[in-house]
Amino acid sequence: MKKTIALCFVLWRLSALFAEDAAMPRFTMPTARSNGMGGDHVAYTDNVFSLLVNPAAIMRTRQNSVFTLAPTLLSPGKTFGLIDPIVQMASGDIGALANAGDLLKGGKIPLGLELREFPLSIAHVSDGFGFGVWDRVFANPNIIGTTIKLDMFADVIVPFGAAFKILDTGEHAVDFGLTVKPFVRVKLSEQMSLMDVMGGNDLLDGVSAPVIVGAGFDMGFMYRWDIGLSAGLVFDDIVTRGVAVADLVGSDDSGYVVPFSMNLGVAYDIKIGRFWAGAPTFLANTGVTVAFDWRDMTNAFQQRDYTRRNAALDIGIGLQISMLDMIYVRLGMNEMLPAVGLGLKFGLFELDFAYYGKELGLEPGQLSVPAIDLSFAFRPKAKPRDRVWTRRSLVGVITGSDKKAAEQPAAEEGYVDNDDGYTDNPSESAEIDSGYLDNSDNPSEDAESAAYYDGAADRMEEEPLGVQ
Repeated sequence: MKKTIALCFVLWRLSALFAEDAAMPRFTMPTARSNGMGGDHVAYTDNVFSLLVNPAAIMRTRQNSVFTLAPTLLSPGKTFGLIDPIVQMASGDIGALANAGDLLKGGKIPLGLELREFPLSIAHVSDGFGFGVWDRVFANPNIIGTTIKLDMFADVIVPFGAAFKILDTGEHAVDFGLTVKPFVRVKLSEQMSLMDVMGGNDLLDGVSAPVIVGAGFDMGFMYRWDIGLSAGLVFDDIVTRGVAVADLVGSDDSGYVVPFSMNLGVAYDIKIGRFWAGAPTFLANTGVTVAFDWRDMTNAFQQRDYTRRNAALDIGIGLQISMLDMIYVRLGMNEMLPAVGLGLKFGLFELDFAYYGKELGLEPGQLSVPAIDLSFAFRPKAKPRDRVWTRRSLVGVITGSDKKAAEQPAAEEGYVDNDDGYTDNPSESAEIDSGYLDNSDNPSEDAESAAYYDGAADRMEEEPLGVQ
């Protein structure tokens, strides 16, 4: 325990070496799925975005990403209501915005539009290795009285990572992962008066749009128990730093840094079929997942700084109910605001929708806005890979307890793919040494192996997976 605390302190102080550089937002890739479930959960991440959420999870995740279209809209009612007045104002009708008085009540109007993973949405994660190529564009104009404040950035991020087994007993597993994140970001932050906009003044005067190039890395741990319980600990942006190599409209050559953060989470994935051997098909394929996260843990110890967000905004809670591995109903809370989501899966195609609240202020309820998130994706399964560093766990190497298992290829390690393209609880198949029940993964199997699979199927009928 003391070593863990010391490690956290060292990583925290290491990130402070670049405190003199300008801070900028983290490089994340939120999804409609996670937003509808109370945000990202470091103990329950089972797709290609494990690279950014918890690198340790890529040890037991298998998925590809080929195409995704994911738009997000903040304050949808006000955004659509202001489009016409803004167009009229740009055409010379100075009083057009005044006619939208109902929309301007409250003094500050946060708007926002985001587009993720289009056109870049290429990723692969399988058996301890993964990479991705993603883009994200976000614009957040705020109208404050007669002033417009614009924050905008466009990212291209190319993360790649690897995961390793620390412990793997079949019933319990502990994995460790690292992700390196090279990136390019164009950042624009400017404040202007409505009079300047309507008067045709030079809006680019004093504006800078630096092109920031840099890299960073994350580190994560994941513990899994085959009853469906998992826990994750992630050190985000241990060192993530960039330098402005060019400026599209100005002369910014500053250095930039993403502040370090620690995230802790637990999750419990309940599969009815795991506990009820004779359950009807519908119930056997019904699951309930509950997740809790404490994000940016160091923020809780810096609350005396009035520029820090309230620590209560760092709590995330999520609930997901899956039916027939095709319909997903989600509820959650993030930043002290509710979230609801719905997901549909048709083979390799995924459609997700989320309606949730987002807090743009420093205190709960200070500047809360609603948001709508939609995602359409094509994500086929990834084939099993036999990677040398995933054959044995660190504890197994030291004790020699898994030497025999290390001689088998990855496709026979005891992983069981489900219809989602990843393994929820790989250790559930500990009783079946070969693991993959679909013989198409191993077309060269001989009659003896086929007989073994038949015997494994009989044992599964007598005793459900995961029940000892």
